[in-house]
Amino acid sequence: MERRDFLKVSGMSALAMSVGSWTSAPAGKKLPGNWAWGGINDKLTDDELLKIFARYKSHGIDALLPEGSNELYARISKLGMKAGLEIHAWRWTMNRGQYIKDHPEWYAVNRNGESCAGPHPPYVDYYRWLCPSHEEVKDVIVKDYSELCDIPGLAGVHLDYVRYCDIYLPKELQPKYHLVQDHEMPEYDYCYCDTCRKLFKEQSGIDPMDMKDPASNTAWRDFRLNQLVKLVHAIVEEVHRKGKLVTAAVFPTPAMSRTMVRQDWSKFNLDAYLPMLYQNFYGEPESWIGQCVKESLTELPKGTPVYAGLFRGAIQSADIASIYSMVKENGGKGLSFFTADSLSDDDLKVLKKALR
Repeated sequence: MERRDFLKVSGMSALAMSVGSWTSAPAGKKLPGNWAWGGINDKLTDDELLKIFARYKSHGIDALLPEGSNELYARISKLGMKAGLEIHAWRWTMNRGQYIKDHPEWYAVNRNGESCAGPHPPYVDYYRWLCPSHEEVKDVIVKDYSELCDIPGLAGVHLDYVRYCDIYLPKELQPKYHLVQDHEMPEYDYCYCDTCRKLFKEQSGIDPMDMKDPASNTAWRDFRLNQLVKLVHAIVEEVHRKGKLVTAAVFPTPAMSRTMVRQDWSKFNLDAYLPMLYQNFYGEPESWIGQCVKESLTELPKGTPVYAGLFRGAIQSADIASIYSMVKENGGKGLSFFTADSLSDDDLKVLKKALR
């Protein structure tokens, strides 16, 4: 699970090799030092927002990742420019329920034949996963991000839920759902829609539904990983064509992501990555944050920016400085906080001092 659940409790073959090259940020675009998700109340006046933006910027937060409508982004991007604070549009990518009525065929299907468009989606009701194998899905998602890039002053777009459904929840969340996930359970194993099965059979001569143990078939695993990678590349190409940055919230390391959520983010070719290193959901100490950054960088081209995503509810103000130092020592570029709204004055003072 990702955002909502975190708040309640206190993301090879020849083809795989071919999609691995990294493209740099658009010319002249400098990446922020530190980020924070959220941070926008659309009911505030422009003056009130400018004051809030100035508070973040003066303490070392260079970019905000707010959720909202295109109209909201148009408004706050102009204010962000006045305050010297970048605004990046944070939008869910594959987890979208708004197309169910008109296009139920676009949604992912599990090994039991159950669609995310149906009455019983996995885990929670808002889990409505699209299938990346559908060309129509790719087109509508790319178009959405392209339209965001037309907003004057918007610095970039930020992808979230850019993955398949969770095959494995973080171990500290499994008891909440009365689960022991020690193998790939069919109800959480996606996608087996007609399109995925047809495309894979054309490549391999095998229908994945005929496999005795689909989880052990490397070709079938890589097929699904690469379907998502290809969709992300289409987004990146369009966003870069319009001169904007593209980033994503991803699971802790590429290796963990491939296993847990079929997200091979080391091949996404983004301008920067913000892995959600929420150590409390994995039963790990804070030192795990630095270990994940170090491990991730071994799979990425040299110089790829990685920011450690921190769950504010799982750390103390006094620890922000040591975590920042640990991340930098392990090759990370900076931090991203979930969420901006939860950052206290003490948090920001510690961060500002750590940046000196």
